[in-house]
Amino acid sequence: MSEGSAFAVRSLVTRLDRDRTPLGAREEWPTRLAAAWDLVVSCPVPMALLCGPSFSLLYNDAFGELLGDRHPSAFGQPAADVAPEVWGDLLVGPEFEGVLRDGSSFRQDGAQLDLPWRSDEPGTGYFMRAGSPVHDEDGSVLAVLHVAIETTSAIGRARAVARLATSLAVAVTVDDVCKVVLRQSMAAFDALSATVCLPSPGPTGWRMARRHRIENLSPDEERLPLIWSEVGEDVLELVQRTAQEGGTYVSEQGEHVAITLPGGDIEAVLTLSRESSGVPQDVLAVVSPFRELVGEALRRAVVYDMERTTAELLQRTLLPPNLPQPDEVSIAARYEPVSEGTVAGGDFYDSFFLPDGRLALVIGDVAGRGVMAATVMGQVRAAIRGAALTDSRPAAVMQALDRVVTDLNALWPASLPLGSSGARPGLSFGGELFVTMLFGTIDPSSGDVVLASAGHPLPALLSGRLSRADGLPRARLLSMPVGPPLGIEGDRPVHRLRLDVGDILLGFTDGLIERRGEALDAGESRLLAVLGEVPPGSPRSVAQHVIDAMIETSGQEDDCAVLAVGRSPAGHRRASVVVPPLPESVRAARDWARDNLSSWGVSEGDQHTVVTGISELITNSVLHAGTESHLSMDMEPGLLTVTVADSGNRGEPLLTGGDPMAVRGRGLSLVRAISDAFGAHRTSAGTTVWFEVTVESASMPTTVRLA
Repeated sequence: MSEGSAFAVRSLVTRLDRDRTPLGAREEWPTRLAAAWDLVVSCPVPMALLCGPSFSLLYNDAFGELLGDRHPSAFGQPAADVAPEVWGDLLVGPEFEGVLRDGSSFRQDGAQLDLPWRSDEPGTGYFMRAGSPVHDEDGSVLAVLHVAIETTSAIGRARAVARLATSLAVAVTVDDVCKVVLRQSMAAFDALSATVCLPSPGPTGWRMARRHRIENLSPDEERLPLIWSEVGEDVLELVQRTAQEGGTYVSEQGEHVAITLPGGDIEAVLTLSRESSGVPQDVLAVVSPFRELVGEALRRAVVYDMERTTAELLQRTLLPPNLPQPDEVSIAARYEPVSEGTVAGGDFYDSFFLPDGRLALVIGDVAGRGVMAATVMGQVRAAIRGAALTDSRPAAVMQALDRVVTDLNALWPASLPLGSSGARPGLSFGGELFVTMLFGTIDPSSGDVVLASAGHPLPALLSGRLSRADGLPRARLLSMPVGPPLGIEGDRPVHRLRLDVGDILLGFTDGLIERRGEALDAGESRLLAVLGEVPPGSPRSVAQHVIDAMIETSGQEDDCAVLAVGRSPAGHRRASVVVPPLPESVRAARDWARDNLSSWGVSEGDQHTVVTGISELITNSVLHAGTESHLSMDMEPGLLTVTVADSGNRGEPLLTGGDPMAVRGRGLSLVRAISDAFGAHRTSAGTTVWFEVTVESASMPTTVRLA
């Protein structure tokens, strides 16, 4: 504290109204009270004297800052009048009264107090507080000497480290860990911005992701992968020097801090930009636990990412990357694992053209999870194609698969759960290999469907407007015979139906409806209730809505897959194009879309909405996927669906000279806002994002959609 500041506080004593305080004139104070005041006024930490039975408040400038706009009028006034909101707290008024009454002292660490008068940081604060008696020569208590040191920022940093530990416990990938580091380092180190840097094969040898204090990301944006770019020249030298020397680097003015985060096979560097005000010791104190927590999480995440890459590669080779889309029929599928990461599943789906022009429809489930279940699933799916292309009759296909499953049963270990890591070839399951499947065909021109079930859950039918006009309910489970699972010979009768325009046939695996501790009927009833509330839309939107709604209402205990098939109305139109991962592709995609929309007679207003959505999705794909994208548009009366599918990579630099201030996800939020339906999910090929818009077309009937 400067001499001038101390003099300013001393001058308040000389201006005290003697009639408004029991203290009297300064020269009349008891010697010990005067000595205590001299100590208070010269101390650099917040101190105060609470004098006499009324606890008249005398304090130094540092304490005055705690009082905010109540200083200087509070000087010499009873403490209960100065801060009535606080005085009644058990940690405040009663403590001072105890000191005055008994001559005892008190100390409080981390005391939580609400200071509503503070305009700079209103709300709860944390303090280290102490109170000691000032005795007169006769032993009576003249005043209470009070010290109050705010520890709010230090406690906030400790809590940030605690939140870091909690968040890292569920961060499984390197990308997830880095997101947690960026989010929590802002609070832990009072940073204006944080940049996490990882080794990269790129030109600079490093890639970076950055976050700024001013960013306020939505939950949807938080879930998206980070934006990675080549490390810029502004931080490259700092990153290289810190990585080489290790430990922590702090610039002279404290405006730059760099911390190495050792993660075993990968060593990250965290750089922080701060205000040029020096780095407090309590900030440096959290560096060590921060480094240890992040380093351990990085080591775990590196192993996880390596295993996940293998699992994703396996999954991508086992499920079809794309489904056929003839003009007369629309097909969509969703696969939702019970947990992301390294465990592949046994659920499968497929659709492909048969030699006579019909489409085969397949959805099934190999019991169990893990590499063994996924491998069996891949072999079964391949066998389905071979059998159906030879003889597409459901009975013939399933008879051929019975032999396949029986042979597979002899190749895998006995007395081991499917998916166990202890598998040894040469032993059998002992009859425990369990595969269910729904197989069918559809004639695109007529909508005629033939189905057969091998122990699989009954499919659902969502009736369109034409079917409901005949008295059919909005949603129902098909009443059809169910034969034994594959590998057990038996009769599997076929069921025939015709899909009208607007109808959607929905096949699914048991993970969608089965829950522990409840009857199967409960899951089926829950599914029918969800289907009854499904808004009109394409098979793609219906499939996503069903999975999202079922998981939201009852959770998820197993992998689940959904295959949705619908008839397209007359005049259905489709256009698709491959978009290279180049910045100029965004403009080219917009021009391509406008040309097609104009030829389809879509109004200018609807064109603007659709093209805006396409621009955002292609921009997102170019920036973050790093691979070519497949852009398609489907239009039927009243509805236009846009799909952008990529095979995006994760973790490598995706931008060269990109804007480090960019925030991924803002474009997706815009697409969600302007569209009537929106979805995004990972597929076996990469990431698929789609949206639907209600449109008017001069060249197509404008009747309401038949769904």
